[in-house]
Amino acid sequence: MEGDDQVTTTDLYEGAYYMLGGCQIERVEVEPVGRSMGCRLTFSGEKIKWLEQEYLSGHAVVGLTSFRRMLGRVNAWVWEAKKRARRKAIQERIERGEA
Repeated sequence: MEGDDQVTTTDLYEGAYYMLGGCQIERVEVEPVGRSMGCRLTFSGEKIKWLEQEYLSGHAVVGLTSFRRMLGRVNAWVWEAKKRARRKAIQERIERGEA
C-alpha cells in the first residue's frame, strides 16, 4: 500500500491508536534526533486516513486497558528498532577500525 493508504508518525500514542483501529505497521525507521535516536512509524489500513483525522482533531476514543497494552507493544517495537540500529552502528565502526 502506498500514498493515501499510509500515515507516518513519531507519536507512539498515535501509533497505538492506529493499531487499535485495525491498521498494520509497515515500517519502523530509526533517525537521528540531536544526539539521540528517534523512530518514524509508518502505518497502513483501509481506515487510516479517517483514524488520522479523528486523532488529530482530538476525537479519538479508545478503551484504556487495550490502549495501554497496545502502547506497550508499539514502544517495544521502537526500542527493538533502536537496539538494532545501535548494534549496526557499532558494527560499522568496528569494520572501519574506529572502535
